[in-house]
Amino acid sequence: MKSHLKDDVKKEIIQKLNYKIGGDINNLVNAYEVENECVLQRNQLKSLLNAASDEVPNKLSSAIAKAECNSQQIDQLREKRIELMKKVDGFIEKTQPLMSELNKRFADIGRLEEVLSYFKSYARIEELSNQMKQCKDDEQLVAMFGEMKEMCSRYKQPHQQTYIKDYTHYWHNILKDNFTRNYEDVLKALKWPFTSQSEIAPTKEVMSKFTTVTRHLFLVQEPKSMVVSISGDFSQETEPSLPIKLLLKPLKKRFIFHFTGSRQTARIDRPEWFLTQTLTWIKDHQDFVKNHVQPIAEKLNMKNVNTVDEFNVGIISLAAERLHTVLGIYHTQTKHVLDVDAAFAHAVDETLGFHRELVNITGGELNSVLSVLTRAETFVRWLAVEKKYALSKMDETLDNSQWIEPVASGVVSAVGSVLWVPRGADWFIALLKTIEDRYAMLPQPGHRLQFLELQLELIEEWRIRLTQLLGAAMTSLTPDTFLTAGPHPLIAIINTAHHTRNVLLQWANSLHYLQLHYYKRQFQHFTQQQHKEESDESVCDDEYYYDEDDRTEDTRSKDEDQMEEALSLNDVEVRAKKMALNEIKRRNSVVNESQYDVPGASPSSSEVEEGAVFCESPALLAHLRDAGIAALAEHILLEFKATIREYKKQKWHSMVTMEQAALSVSAPLCAPLSGAISRAGCAAGTLSPRLAEHLMTHLAACIDMYLFEEVVLESWFNTGGTLQFTHDVKRNLVPAFAPANKNASKLNHLPRLLEACKLLNLDYDDARRLRSHLSKQPNEMSDYLTNLNINHIKPAEALRILNQRTDLADTTSPSSVMELF
Repeated sequence: MKSHLKDDVKKEIIQKLNYKIGGDINNLVNAYEVENECVLQRNQLKSLLNAASDEVPNKLSSAIAKAECNSQQIDQLREKRIELMKKVDGFIEKTQPLMSELNKRFADIGRLEEVLSYFKSYARIEELSNQMKQCKDDEQLVAMFGEMKEMCSRYKQPHQQTYIKDYTHYWHNILKDNFTRNYEDVLKALKWPFTSQSEIAPTKEVMSKFTTVTRHLFLVQEPKSMVVSISGDFSQETEPSLPIKLLLKPLKKRFIFHFTGSRQTARIDRPEWFLTQTLTWIKDHQDFVKNHVQPIAEKLNMKNVNTVDEFNVGIISLAAERLHTVLGIYHTQTKHVLDVDAAFAHAVDETLGFHRELVNITGGELNSVLSVLTRAETFVRWLAVEKKYALSKMDETLDNSQWIEPVASGVVSAVGSVLWVPRGADWFIALLKTIEDRYAMLPQPGHRLQFLELQLELIEEWRIRLTQLLGAAMTSLTPDTFLTAGPHPLIAIINTAHHTRNVLLQWANSLHYLQLHYYKRQFQHFTQQQHKEESDESVCDDEYYYDEDDRTEDTRSKDEDQMEEALSLNDVEVRAKKMALNEIKRRNSVVNESQYDVPGASPSSSEVEEGAVFCESPALLAHLRDAGIAALAEHILLEFKATIREYKKQKWHSMVTMEQAALSVSAPLCAPLSGAISRAGCAAGTLSPRLAEHLMTHLAACIDMYLFEEVVLESWFNTGGTLQFTHDVKRNLVPAFAPANKNASKLNHLPRLLEACKLLNLDYDDARRLRSHLSKQPNEMSDYLTNLNINHIKPAEALRILNQRTDLADTTSPSSVMELF
């Protein structure tokens, strides 16, 4: 490092010298100036060094002398310190009895002061009470009551606190009654409660009085420690502010008058009447509360008071109580309603609609009405009614012959709907979506999970009914079934299973169902954790908790560390939401090509393999779909095989050689091929595009194998027969099964027939050479065939095809060929 530094210094010096001296070698005037500067600097350094060498001895001796002097002073101070400590210890020892006596007397004085303060508090509270009795000014009364409340929080002795609270409670009732009368007069002047048609135009004097009395009511509220909450099942969790109580009082009277008892407006089969009125009252009054009551609370620095929410919750609790009563009547007194289930379903619909509208009006989640629906008895009834009507509608839909028609057919076609989706499938998806919309607003994920179980039950019922219909559709197939266009039950079942499966896979990747998926797993872990704590047993295997394929090792280790902590149900829900959002972000960052026919559906590969929250339902629907496609393909193949007999009996060994341009499809092949293509085309035209392509590929593979085994391997071919068969395959069979948007020459749907044509059309010498090799080494010729692009025909089959070419017939045994004639 030092040598490196010296080199840098040398370079810097050289650069400076070059700059000062210049580049002209004949002009070295600047060199003398550099030399003079260096000489001056050298002389200055020498003088400095000489001066320093003269001063060092003097400074060193002076420093040593000062150090010795300081050391002596330190020793003296240490001795003084020891003497002072001895004196202090002696003084403390002498004064200790006096200190003990003083502490004792001070403690007695302190106790006397406490007693004095104790009696003074009694005197002060009585003095305040007497002053309040004689006071006529509201502001002074409020101020003195505020001092009483402050004393309640200051004094903690049991009897003392009880005594002060009794006085505070007494004066609270007096002041409250006094201000309440004034408040009711002001509210009458304001024409409270308001109506939608009334114009609110109070005078400034009235509003000033309203503000003053409202402020007084806020100030004369009892401390929270003195409030005894006597609330019903659906009333507010905390007592509302005193002004809000008085504002709610006339509305409660009107509600009880109109919607309870025997009045016509209290009909139990019309819950929408009181729910609508509740929304109307909130709309008409919450702005007034927000603009004229909440600012007063804020000026009084009442940070935890939200008067708008208190007012809204107070009104909503009335509707919740009434709804609970109505639903209770549905449970017990069925004679009052003709169709109890219909009335219950109507009440649920109205309640959910009420909650949606309430959220729009208030901008927040106020769940007291939903809590009525999630009570155990009501919630179980809700699930049962949902299932009952869903199954009934399912049977009604499938009993209607129009369920097999595409959604986009007819005058009632849906805009943008897929042409191949049957109406029954579209209805079932709409049913599941409607149920989801109902329960998605429930605040507790446990309730949402129960509705998810209901959806899974309905999906399974739907699959069972489709399976039953599949069996009936298969038995009803006839030779003419798919020769005419139009919907067919078998096609509708296949499309329905395919569409339902795709939609479920799409939903499985949505935020709603991902949250339920992760919450379900989190809840399983939470439950097992609770059992572990109760039984003091360790759980050593948590593999079920996460999808190991979806997480990195770092993420797994962090999650495992977190799960060691104690979880609460709230933690479970929060963590499930967080995990769902992270999963959505992760999947959005990966671009996957859609392989599904549902617009906008692009489920990830992991969710295709597993149904996520829908468990095995997508796999079972796929199995049903594949069974339907297999039955459809089998029906088409049966008709093809039944009509192909004449084609198999053709004399391929004795056909006349014709020009390529003069060739046409073999007559015996026309009817079977046209029948198969007609049936397959009619079926594919109404199938999902992906399933239609799969059907054509499957049919082509089956026909390829059948003709290869029944025609190629069982027939002799001369040159004319080879040309005709090659023309049938390449110009008729291959194009027949090719998709309309693809080039048939680039497809390989009939691999065995095309490779057989290649063997039949080999040159004579090449064919003989290949046959010779196959005869000698039949088990070692697969690589040789692969070089000829023959991958689907075995060596033994290739040898058999070559042996059945008439031009390669063995001349030593002509009878083998003559037997064909």
